[in-house]
Amino acid sequence: MVNFDKVDDMIKIIEDGELQDGKNFNQFAVEFYLESKSLPLSKYLRMQRKTKKMPKIMNTKKAGEVLYFTEKDDDAKRFLKRKGYSEIPQLNYTCIMLLRKVDIITNWTKILSYFEGKGTIEEINNSTRTELLPEEKKKMDEFIKEKLKLSEKEYDWFCIKLSKVFENKEIMKALKKVVR
Repeated sequence: MVNFDKVDDMIKIIEDGELQDGKNFNQFAVEFYLESKSLPLSKYLRMQRKTKKMPKIMNTKKAGEVLYFTEKDDDAKRFLKRKGYSEIPQLNYTCIMLLRKVDIITNWTKILSYFEGKGTIEEINNSTRTELLPEEKKKMDEFIKEKLKLSEKEYDWFCIKLSKVFENKEIMKALKKVVR
């Protein structure tokens, strides 16, 4: 049975970004996960009109899940030890933005990359993003053509030029200045 009062109190703590005395982030995240795991949290947050901090709240739950299952998973513990962590590292509200619905090791790889300074949250998330499926690409193509009112030939030309812009930072900077 879900204790909604406790979940609401924990959501308030997450929104404020302040932990209770005597608890670290990892302990709090695991407790939040265990308290809210049987609750469809995103739906509950929308019903409570608490969508402003929804990513932070949802990722705190995901962090609790990752931490909870890491504690029980010998492979994950061995992985962390190989990377130089004798204990599970302390997470925070920033690094949990890397967590996704993938396996524990992939999540830890991304978090440790962030701890090692291998990129920002956005850079690390973008580096692990997969290519679009053919159906998704087709839908995106149609959407762009419709919104920009482009023919097939114009769209092909547009994509070629756009890829050149993204590849060359100087062109990107110049275009940003021009369109201001």
